[in-house]
Amino acid sequence: MQNLQGTVAVVTAGARRLGRAIALALAQAGCNVAITFRSSPADADATLENLRATGVNSLAVQADVADAEQVDRVLDRTLAAFGRVDILVANAGAFRRTPVSALTEADWDDMITNNLRTAFLCSHRFGLHMRAHGGGAIVTLADVAGLRPWADHLPYCIAKACVIALTRALAQELAPSVRVNAVAPGPVLFPEGFDAAAKACEVSRTLLQRQGASSNVADAVLCLLRNDYITGAVLPVDGGRVFA
Repeated sequence: MQNLQGTVAVVTAGARRLGRAIALALAQAGCNVAITFRSSPADADATLENLRATGVNSLAVQADVADAEQVDRVLDRTLAAFGRVDILVANAGAFRRTPVSALTEADWDDMITNNLRTAFLCSHRFGLHMRAHGGGAIVTLADVAGLRPWADHLPYCIAKACVIALTRALAQELAPSVRVNAVAPGPVLFPEGFDAAAKACEVSRTLLQRQGASSNVADAVLCLLRNDYITGAVLPVDGGRVFA
């Protein structure tokens, strides 16, 4: 898969933010791209325009990828449009501050569902399809918080640590025809309205002393897809935050 030209990639939650950056990077590398979105049709339409402007074919599917039947529908729609699937980028997730003193079961379930369940359902179903039809590659979106937990984000950190374990386990289960790797971003793209002081604190904890860009993560995804002798790896894109 060193040459991505003409391959078919699916990016979950690909209409906005980091997912959009990854989808566009794949298109610029020559991939035909299907994106999913849950509640942002205008963003999905705008992203489709950007994707098509690169000269590739593209598709947007509205779906909640925490629901198994809807994941199957995404796979079916992609196959109907392109006839194959070579790449999955399991990007869908959620992030919210949850101090342990106020943590509820609903908080826990929400973070586990939207970060771990989504990654599992998509990677499992697409991975089995790829294995049965000649192989492919999966990249999950973990987080440096899964390697070095943050305060006040307990269920999110647990979910992302489990995404890392899922990635490594699936690399074993789906080998040798399907490769499975993860990218673990650090302070790259903060949520809208994120506290400025907290943002500065997180950036100061990186070895490089600066915030990353969405393009840094997208480039890492492409690196893992192009190098066909890497599987089961977790690539931090965090400015050295995990070591600081």
